[in-house]
Amino acid sequence: MRSISTAIFLLAVLLSAWFRVSEIGIKPFHHDEGVNSFFLLNLARSGDYQYNPENYHGPSLYYLTLLSLRALGETDLALRFWPAAFGVLTVLLLWPLRRQLGRVGTPAAAFFVAVSPGLVYYSRDFIHETIFGACSLGIVAGVVRYTESKKFLWLGLAAASFGLMVTTKETVVVNVAVMLAALGCALLWEAARDMLAQGEGSPAALVRRIRAAGIGTRPSLDHTLAALIVILSIYVFLYSSFFKHPQGMIDFLRSILHWTSERSSRDHVHPFTYYLGILFKLELPLLAGALLAGVFVALRGTRFWLFTAAWTLGTFLAYSLIPYKTPWLLVGLLIPMAVVCGHAAEQLWQTAARTGPRLLVALLLATALAFAGRLAWQVNFAKHDDNTNASGYFPETGLKLKLTPYTDSQYGYVYAQTDRDFLFLVEAIRKQAERMPADKHTGIYVASPDYWPLPWYLREYDQVAFVGQLPPAHDGTLAISQPIIVARADQREQLDRIPGIHAATQPFTLRPGVELLLYVREASE
Repeated sequence: MRSISTAIFLLAVLLSAWFRVSEIGIKPFHHDEGVNSFFLLNLARSGDYQYNPENYHGPSLYYLTLLSLRALGETDLALRFWPAAFGVLTVLLLWPLRRQLGRVGTPAAAFFVAVSPGLVYYSRDFIHETIFGACSLGIVAGVVRYTESKKFLWLGLAAASFGLMVTTKETVVVNVAVMLAALGCALLWEAARDMLAQGEGSPAALVRRIRAAGIGTRPSLDHTLAALIVILSIYVFLYSSFFKHPQGMIDFLRSILHWTSERSSRDHVHPFTYYLGILFKLELPLLAGALLAGVFVALRGTRFWLFTAAWTLGTFLAYSLIPYKTPWLLVGLLIPMAVVCGHAAEQLWQTAARTGPRLLVALLLATALAFAGRLAWQVNFAKHDDNTNASGYFPETGLKLKLTPYTDSQYGYVYAQTDRDFLFLVEAIRKQAERMPADKHTGIYVASPDYWPLPWYLREYDQVAFVGQLPPAHDGTLAISQPIIVARADQREQLDRIPGIHAATQPFTLRPGVELLLYVREASE
């Protein structure tokens, strides 16, 4: 059984790698990926990067990607390499938890992570979330194994994971607060349950039990100091931009205040049920498995499973209560959900006992994972830029019942995603640049205020002006010297007044509601 379990687990690792790396450039860069690529290219070409606490997330993504950029060149794969790698690492980090998950639960959890449509989708984006989510699991795996073995290797894993979380996103304060609260809930629930079983009811006895449980998990002083050195080293090196901008170490603290005070008043405000709607629509096997696991944990869960269940529920509640919501924040929830789903699979297997019922359990698991895998393929390969978010479980029934997740296009992983039509615009620009006479420069004037992620796709051109508006008119004409102009559809009337230029093609869709035009100067000009 052990060898079979290991083989299935490795199969899940391979499947996760295929989902995350295959055709990784098929999806055009998102607006946020374009902004991230701008900072990365500045870092790579000039060595300049300074953490901005008001607008952007932490530096870990950029410094990690700098390594892949040096190795692979300025390619889509280089930028998306680390999110994909950390997506696969998330599966691998389940292996240290195999004693808790069991021989069935370990490969089951691995497959749930491997084929989750959301975890796959954001592992294929050059954004921070997948690194952040993997590190949260790294903390749990490291602490659990350190508690068992007292080997610093595992505490080092937890420390490094925490250091990377802190340098990846300011929302670390939410996740760490949830994890600490989940640990407290687990200790309290376990102590209270044991006291009830033994007929005890004293509050003092409850406190003694909780303290006794905590003492056994404390690291030694030398290990504690070494872990702090690991965390502080990552923090100091990255937030100070390797001592070039020491202010970044203070700015991180400012970012927490900025995030908590400003986010609720900005865009992307959704109701409390927003994440639940996405889970029901796109992660139904995970949602059902997590609910089933909750029953097993409440009845006979160990301290670890009490913690993991509380971690899952706490993350859901915390991010659902915050008005500011984006679908990629679900990554931090989907990972613990997959872990508890593995526990549900293990408990079902152990409860079944006989061959017949166990075959039914295996069939149920295979069916759930097949449906999840099919939807993961559909969302990530067939409809990766479908901003209507039509994909999901039971879409016809949802539309018939007028359920919000099926009638509101905001419920899904495709969120203001760049349309595949944008890549045709990029190709058209390149063709026009190639047609320019050798004695003419191929400057490009970007007049559209909406242009991200165009800077990444025009990175090889050194004469691109991302102005975001048309220049003032003089004597009834617009002074634009560049032979190639990219404009927004509502700028057409002004551009048509410029003599000697014409629209080269039909409009291109950037994202829903944004159409871009390509104008070129006539050769005689």
